[in-house]
Amino acid sequence: MPVILWFSVSTSPAFAMNLYDLNDKLSKEEINETIEKAIQTINMSYLFPEKSRLIEKALQRSAANESFDGTNDWYSLMKKMNTVIKHASEDIYLEVVESNHPLVIEQQPIEAAAFKRNMFNIGHVEILSDNIGYFNLKRFAQNPQAEHEVFQALQLLSDVDALIVDLRNSDGHSITLAHYIMSFFVHENTKLSAISYDKHSKTKTLKALATGGNEKFKQEFPLYILTSAFVANAGEFISYTLKHLDKAVIVGEETMGVAYIVQIQKINNYLSVSVPIAISNHPTTASHWEGVGVTPDVNIAQELALDYAHNMAKQYLNRFNN
Repeated sequence: MPVILWFSVSTSPAFAMNLYDLNDKLSKEEINETIEKAIQTINMSYLFPEKSRLIEKALQRSAANESFDGTNDWYSLMKKMNTVIKHASEDIYLEVVESNHPLVIEQQPIEAAAFKRNMFNIGHVEILSDNIGYFNLKRFAQNPQAEHEVFQALQLLSDVDALIVDLRNSDGHSITLAHYIMSFFVHENTKLSAISYDKHSKTKTLKALATGGNEKFKQEFPLYILTSAFVANAGEFISYTLKHLDKAVIVGEETMGVAYIVQIQKINNYLSVSVPIAISNHPTTASHWEGVGVTPDVNIAQELALDYAHNMAKQYLNRFNN
């Protein structure tokens, strides 16, 4: 099974330029070759084989009808292919996208700790009043170093009596980091998800890892997760999973509802295909959050969520003062 990400994308330094421009000219031979490779990629990886066949027929029909004739740049080809694919599949996640090939032309030296903060976006870590921890995660980065930074952050909060995890402004799509973070709050080998892939014919059970973190977090420990209407993918995975394992109280707004695991697969130097390859199902609900989002336990405007969760934690700990 390939490494699974919600969105597998390449990252580039701040100073970069693309080697390949979608305005570059292309030949009819390149058009036909690109269409054929897109069909092959979708047929091989797409989670819905019945839709794959519809897409294949639609693209081949459009090519036979000379719908792509007169297309003389890669951007126009991408748009036309997406029109056909979207009409055939009715899938908002399946699309042709630009391949990213950055050429680094300059990189300024920066202090190491600042670089880590910029790269992995372990936001603010603080102990609030009444010994309640606050951990703001801004990005789910696909990098082993991100796990180390999360471990260090949670170690700083190891003696708190309650914890607030703020995902309201999180982005990034690493299922690996989400998996690692959840493992701090449940016992090792707890079932977290059943991931259906390979056109639904196979299932991978995702279990909690041995993190070496604070065992107190895995017990009856007050955990609050803050959400907003902008939370998607990995942030939803954590929120939905821990909510339905009765390990966390979700405070904030209903999330976006993006549960399909999508992989970017390269066609050529100009174009790639973004393909849904898997779906995550919770072991308790036997379902997921696709299209509906994660419903918070306390539905409140995201800008009020932190204060509300802080007061909930204090009340839980019998430290609430009017």
